[in-house]
Amino acid sequence: MKKSLSILLFAVLASGCMKRENLYDEERAAEEEAKKNFPVQNIDPEQDWNMGTSRSLNVSVNEKTGETYTIKVYDGYPFAAGGACLLAKEVVKDGGMKTIKFDAPAILKRVYVMRRLTSTDYYVKAADLRDGQFEVIFGESLSGAAGARSVAKAMAFSPRYRECPAGAEEVEEQDLKNLNKAGNYVIRTEVTVDEGVKIGNDVHLYIAEGGALVMTGTGGLRIDGKNSSVSVLEGRLEIPRADLEMNGSNGNNENPQFYCGEEGIVSVEDVDLKACVWMNDGMFTALTDDGFEMGHGVQLQNNCRLEIKSKKGGKDDILRTAADKGAAYSVFNNQGYVVVDGDASWENIYVNLAGEGVFHIKGELDLEDNVTFSVIGANTLIKAGEMDWSEEVTVSEGSSSLRVACGDIGDEDNLPDHVEIVNPFLIDEGECTVAHGNAEEDDKDKLAVATFGFEDIIGGTTDYDFNDVVLHVTNVIDNKIKVILVAAGATNAITVQYSLDNGAGYTDLLFNGEQEVHAAFGVPVTQMKNTDRPVIDTDAGFPSCMIPVSDNDFSFAANGRIRIHVTNEEGKSHLVESHTAAGGVPYALCVPVAWSYPVEHQRIDAKFPQFEEWGQGIGSEDWYKTEL
Repeated sequence: MKKSLSILLFAVLASGCMKRENLYDEERAAEEEAKKNFPVQNIDPEQDWNMGTSRSLNVSVNEKTGETYTIKVYDGYPFAAGGACLLAKEVVKDGGMKTIKFDAPAILKRVYVMRRLTSTDYYVKAADLRDGQFEVIFGESLSGAAGARSVAKAMAFSPRYRECPAGAEEVEEQDLKNLNKAGNYVIRTEVTVDEGVKIGNDVHLYIAEGGALVMTGTGGLRIDGKNSSVSVLEGRLEIPRADLEMNGSNGNNENPQFYCGEEGIVSVEDVDLKACVWMNDGMFTALTDDGFEMGHGVQLQNNCRLEIKSKKGGKDDILRTAADKGAAYSVFNNQGYVVVDGDASWENIYVNLAGEGVFHIKGELDLEDNVTFSVIGANTLIKAGEMDWSEEVTVSEGSSSLRVACGDIGDEDNLPDHVEIVNPFLIDEGECTVAHGNAEEDDKDKLAVATFGFEDIIGGTTDYDFNDVVLHVTNVIDNKIKVILVAAGATNAITVQYSLDNGAGYTDLLFNGEQEVHAAFGVPVTQMKNTDRPVIDTDAGFPSCMIPVSDNDFSFAANGRIRIHVTNEEGKSHLVESHTAAGGVPYALCVPVAWSYPVEHQRIDAKFPQFEEWGQGIGSEDWYKTEL
């Protein structure tokens, strides 16, 4: 009897071992089969399939207001068409510093940081990745170091001919045909000429109160004599059909000068400046055919209103700097209002903004090589319809930040340091200055998401479309993570689990009160959902749930996990983790954007041709941006 019992017990144990070994063999065979069919062979031994990472932003606020500011971090230019995604949001009190942590694509090397007090009091700075982290300062540096952008000294010009000297000779039309005799001349009545006027060496012409020079011909006003000048003090200068042309040498002490006083009004057609001093304290308008052009060695200062319009009515390049390399660069000082009703292009120039200086370029501002900005104060601004930055555009160390507002910021990679972005904003035009400020900001941000795409390998067959379960998982905002159920491509029962403790414990997620993903969609287990086309809209209204976290520094990229639990109709179950050991075959991918995942039975490499090389360690981790 004992012998019979022993034989029976051995048989039961052997049967149990065989079942366990068969189960183990089935799982191992399934994994081996999946590995053999995986789209990438010769996987890089160091490939961990991670495309996201945890980043840090050090932010300092020293606006000297005592207020508490909201800090928002975006993955792109927030005012562009389509906007950008919100990576993180925190609060920082004025005079304080904070390190903000957030998940981001590993390829992201620039973020845009908004300092926000109210819906109309906000602006944005770009921050580049340096030594593995981002840094941005609003206001002055808390340390008071050179990086604080202390006030820089912009060049200022003071023409010698701002007052009409006593004894100036009054001139009439016949005297203006050729002013070559050195001396001081003044116009006190309206004088009309139909020929050009040329100002010779040591000739100084003043238009005083009650005076006007109206040039009806096509000859224009040419100021090219050494140590010569024209000053419109309280009168008018009108050249509707010709140029104001100034052409001196590189010796600044002898270069010709032009001055429009506070009570002066000037209207011309084209402007051509070379090696001269040009200053405006009044109202200067150019209704151009060929444009307002600054060549080499120009010292230009606008303290009131300079308006440049195109006769052609198009977006012509009507404000240009054209100094040749090797020649003396020009300097454009602006502490008034410059409005350009068209495009502008600058190169080989120093641009100084001070006071409440504003450039309003209604078309495109093309910033080419060797453009250097220096800024004094926080009320200056450049507004443009769009901008294009070359790599050689800089903001001087020690200057205030350059404030920019535009619909299209251009090549973000070329955006220089010390740029603050505000947009949109309102302009209330006056004569010399403008009131400007941010318009109402829409606080409804589009949240940054990562797409988790899982592959069910129960049964040993898989198509590697990574759509058996698709989730959108947001970054942490206000101590919450939102998980959106986007697609279900498997025909097995599946639940989604998460861990906030680096895999130490998992909790089932409930979507619309349901654990099983098909039930959450309201369809049977045998029915697929959203695998006929990818869903990238994070606000599509699909089943979702919220995960509370203890602080906004939590990172799925650094210390969190999401996995799925799959059970087939025979009761066999399997876990699919969202992380993969280096060199292994992934059964899930975490793509750090709203991903256009493959449709049902479309292998990932058939849609994303660069996926294979990335897996082999010879391609780029932004493979998901290129699809067929």
